[in-house]
Amino acid sequence: MRKKILWAVITLCLSVLTIIALFYNGGLSLAELWQDIRGSSLEWLLLAALCMLGFIFFEGRSLVLILRTLGYPARKRRGFLYASADIYFSSITPSATGGQPASAYFMHKDGISGSAVIVSLILNLTMYTLAIVTLGLLSVIFFPGIFMEFNPACKAVILIGVFMMLMLAVFFVLLLKKQGLLIRMGGIAVSVLNRLRCKRTARKLDGKLHEAIAKYNECVELLSGRKRLLLKTYLLNLLQRTLHVLVTVFCYYAMHGRLADGLKVFATQTYVVLGSNFIPVPGAVGISEYIMYHGYLMFLDEESSYTLALLSRGISFYTCCMISIVTVLIGYILLRIRENKGGESVPGDVL
Repeated sequence: MRKKILWAVITLCLSVLTIIALFYNGGLSLAELWQDIRGSSLEWLLLAALCMLGFIFFEGRSLVLILRTLGYPARKRRGFLYASADIYFSSITPSATGGQPASAYFMHKDGISGSAVIVSLILNLTMYTLAIVTLGLLSVIFFPGIFMEFNPACKAVILIGVFMMLMLAVFFVLLLKKQGLLIRMGGIAVSVLNRLRCKRTARKLDGKLHEAIAKYNECVELLSGRKRLLLKTYLLNLLQRTLHVLVTVFCYYAMHGRLADGLKVFATQTYVVLGSNFIPVPGAVGISEYIMYHGYLMFLDEESSYTLALLSRGISFYTCCMISIVTVLIGYILLRIRENKGGESVPGDVL
């Protein structure tokens, strides 16, 4: 918890510094930004906000679908909590390392076995990665010129992001297809413990490891023949990522941008997502805004580029984080109330 608080403070400081830098470099003032927002189209801003909520909802829907296939009667509202935990803690930890453990915590408290939690999170993360790769490929195929317009620094970051996404997708597929890889990884950990003369701990880990992998294999085998499940999970993640990118498109329209530029804005924001996903900075704060600004300069003037970056990021990241942490806090409080009453958690029983 102390680490989470520390990263939350670091993220907040980075966010404040980034916003200040955007105002300073863009020559904007709070009054001018507020005037731009007041002059924006409310209908498009509402659509952007709905897309942001859909980003949370459809991740949760995908997790619930997987868990139900594994035999756990998870509810949609629980899925919203699992997704909120993932999104918020991913946003405040480097390279989004804290999201899955936070989501796993609530799943475990709902009585879902550790193996089912791991398999569901790995499968969902695999489809999440493939969805981003899909959008990236479409952008490269139909809008290669946009990538070429980025400056060298942005191009380098985007290419690194694409490479890491592909490697991650391959790694997750191997975890789902080649369980022997998990055994070898666990064997390395046991070997290290033995060399450190922690033989008792090594024996315990070795015994638990084989038991856990056996249960993990059962879950994987249960899902392996479900092609419709895999397709639905992929489509839900593709929809989730599309909605996230559409937040920027609708913010652009809210600023009275040309309708004909919608696909270009979508492709530009997709490149931003590819470039910012694996930056070892909480929420890719600062990096995302930098790529966004240089991308938006392709179809906006300098001041409007800064405004769009602030408005779009304000909805897709900061507002999303606030909704996610409020959901997590409510879920956690209700969970503790139930535990204090001595009740047992069952899937979908809280919130």
